[in-house]
Amino acid sequence: MQIAFDVAGTPAEFRRNDVTGRTELQLGEEIVELQSPYRLSAHFAAGTEQVWTCRANDHDIQIVKVRPRVVGGLRDNSFTISVDDQVVAEAVGK
Repeated sequence: MQIAFDVAGTPAEFRRNDVTGRTELQLGEEIVELQSPYRLSAHFAAGTEQVWTCRANDHDIQIVKVRPRVVGGLRDNSFTISVDDQVVAEAVGK
């Protein structure tokens, strides 16, 4: 899953590999790792919602992933990206 958006004019891209669990956020030239594929929580979670937050250039970025409850690992997830509590991007996919 790749979602492109802007943070106050700076291009940004959220990336998540559904096979490895690696999740990262690219802000301009900087890459921030949000979830390591080596953590067990990258592959197994009891809840249906996962939230990643970070701060960049005095802006709060929040990424929310919601997976379906039934057979969640095999179905598409919904992603919502907010910058300073304003939704800037939404997508559905793995």
